[in-house]
Amino acid sequence: MATPSKTAAQTGLALQSIGTAVVIGSDLTMTTTISAFFGIHFGRRATTALTAAFHVRLEASTKTSGVGFWWPLFSWDSDIATCSTQAVSGTVNAGTNVITVSSTTGFTVGSLIYIDNGTIANSEWGRQKALSTNVSVTIEDNLNNAQTGSNMYTAAQFIQCVLDVSMFTRMRVVADGKDAGQNCAVEVLYTTCDSFG
Repeated sequence: MATPSKTAAQTGLALQSIGTAVVIGSDLTMTTTISAFFGIHFGRRATTALTAAFHVRLEASTKTSGVGFWWPLFSWDSDIATCSTQAVSGTVNAGTNVITVSSTTGFTVGSLIYIDNGTIANSEWGRQKALSTNVSVTIEDNLNNAQTGSNMYTAAQFIQCVLDVSMFTRMRVVADGKDAGQNCAVEVLYTTCDSFG
């Protein structure tokens, strides 16, 4: 059986806070790519309900360069309901997974959370593995960054899709929060299958 050659840890849209705006990512080169896995992280930065859903589109162009001629290959709309938040107590070091809080109200084992750091690039996502009531939230994986003065939000979402991109040379990510009514955190990562050896 042929062994696929893959390129991992690619960024389709860098982690950022998007308010009532439309952010269009840079062109993603797919010239020699057969297929691609895209993972979208979405996090809330306020507890009130969104005015309308936040939208993310993955688009491909039929042109090899320049503007225009973009078609959506995948489209996703966020949930809009209210969510819960808790402040992280003290400093929780990178490489650990127990996050101290003064209250665990609104947090549920198995659910996804977004950890909003004052430096947006140091924010991250996790899945709740255990709760110690009004003491801590344990997530499945260790933190990549130390979290000090951060806030955790429920209602985070992970979205994924695998696309056949063999017919295209360019793709892009469009993050559309123009009607959401508040800032949200978004990042898009992807891995490509480039050849079979």
